Amino acid sequence: MIHADDGSLSQEQRLMRDSCRAFVDDAVTPFIRSNWQRDWDMSPGERLPRSILEGAETIGIRTLGVPEAYGGVDLERETEVRTFALISEEIARGDSGLADKLVQNWKVSILLREFAPKHLQDKWFPRLLADPQFLLAHCLTEPRGASDRWLPYNVPEAAMHTKAVLKDGHWVINGRKQFISNGFDASLYVVYANTDSSVGMLQGTSSSTRPASR
Repeated sequence: MIHADDGSLSQEQRLMRDSCRAFVDDAVTPFIRSNWQRDWDMSPGERLPRSILEGAETIGIRTLGVPEAYGGVDLERETEVRTFALISEEIARGDSGLADKLVQNWKVSILLREFAPKHLQDKWFPRLLADPQFLLAHCLTEPRGASDRWLPYNVPEAAMHTKAVLKDGHWVINGRKQFISNGFDASLYVVYANTDSSVGMLQGTSSSTRPASR
């Protein structure tokens, strides 16, 4: 837990914390208290109202990590991780599921910002900014494990089963993923697959963007 009154927070962090705290108090908590029965509704599409993500959009936290050049909010890079932790903790105070949804957006946005070629950033960041319901997802975990299994054992035998093969100029992906946060309602997925079976996960894994098929 981050102790918000320890005097070490920057002005930016305090402003972000206070905005998130007000959002939770004014929108998230009242909704949860009035609609607690939705926790028992197993239809994912009925659990999160559009107004909640629109509220997150209003205070600028849905698109954190998106470069300012595309209309996003650039946080101070040296304290960015701590800021994410601080505001996700505030959101989780109201609803941990909502916090997880937003965290996935931040993680994938930073991944695209740091590693995606410019043509992919030009394609996806404007779409993310234009639609308050646009969510992002990492497709990493498989039925037999995730990074907790692969990373400590960086050998071919421990690599993921999902494979991507270049065929006729196109990458063909085959495999299974599970336990994907935002998996139901994401508009864009970053899919991890094995592209070199002769080495371990760190050297033999590639990622690609895949839009939702719905």
